[in-house]
Amino acid sequence: MRSPTHLVEHGRQILGRFDGPAAHNNLIDGAYRHLPRALRWWRLKEWQAVQIASPRLFANLALFDARLMQLRQVKVYDRTRGVKHIHETKLPPRTLRIADQLLDSVNRHADRGGSLAFTNRMTHGRIEVECELAARGGTPRVAGRFTLLTDRGASQVVSLPFAHGGMYSHKGMFPVDGELTIGDERVRLDPGETLALLDDHKGYYPYVMRWDWVTCATWQGGAAVGFNLTRNQCKDPATYNENCAWRGDQLGVLPAIEVTRTGVGGRSERWFFRDRDGRVDVTFEPTVPGDVRVQAVIVESRYRGPFGNFSGRLEPDGLPPISVDGWFGMGEDFHLRC
Repeated sequence: MRSPTHLVEHGRQILGRFDGPAAHNNLIDGAYRHLPRALRWWRLKEWQAVQIASPRLFANLALFDARLMQLRQVKVYDRTRGVKHIHETKLPPRTLRIADQLLDSVNRHADRGGSLAFTNRMTHGRIEVECELAARGGTPRVAGRFTLLTDRGASQVVSLPFAHGGMYSHKGMFPVDGELTIGDERVRLDPGETLALLDDHKGYYPYVMRWDWVTCATWQGGAAVGFNLTRNQCKDPATYNENCAWRGDQLGVLPAIEVTRTGVGGRSERWFFRDRDGRVDVTFEPTVPGDVRVQAVIVESRYRGPFGNFSGRLEPDGLPPISVDGWFGMGEDFHLRC
């Protein structure tokens, strides 16, 4: 479906799966429990994140605004050395403001500990990412400048309903050109072997936010391939979901999924992502932990975001079957009361 100019028109959210970004992802203008705009703003959760997958590194960079809790996060896993570096800063409310579009905008946070910025220029085929985070404790300095080449990959934009209000998500897979520096070592991110997964998101989530999610990208037989699998809080997930796979600049849609886990917390832990028709059969093995625990009066986080290995098979609409054996990526078992 062709992307609308506004995701909300005359107070009504336009639902569907679109072929590109909207000029305005204005969920703030949509109805939510008959609340006025000022109170709707407090319930609308927003973030922009990017995952980077190269032969040497896997990284996640994010600015997250849940209103009562905000977060700047950069996690880099050195696959060669088996070492993970985490720069994570919890921010006071109203510290971040996330833009309503990716065509021409900047999402940024800076303080004495460092900075992270997404300069979105999808009108010109790119998203530029810069980070500069000082060494602290036993964590080395992490810095970098790289560009997502959004004119050379594929996007998926969805607008989906919740029981109250709805959500917007822009997922995409793109080549990356630039570098990351860890401590004193500079690592080249070559567009012929490095991919980025984009996650731009807004939603009127319930007071308890829950989802299961895995994503991954790699090069296979000279082609860039990747996938996104989510079970979230949408109404009618058989019709409204954001499950997909990419191959180069092509997108293939995947069906709704169910998620089960075994051996939780142990070395044998596995997450299973499957649909009822056998088109999705993916197993995730967490190998690198990534938890966020927050316990406060009105905010509680029981987030798990491990990195790890994938195996299995996907059969997306319009694409050849994809084997995901030996891929490395990340997952989320997300629980946030906020």
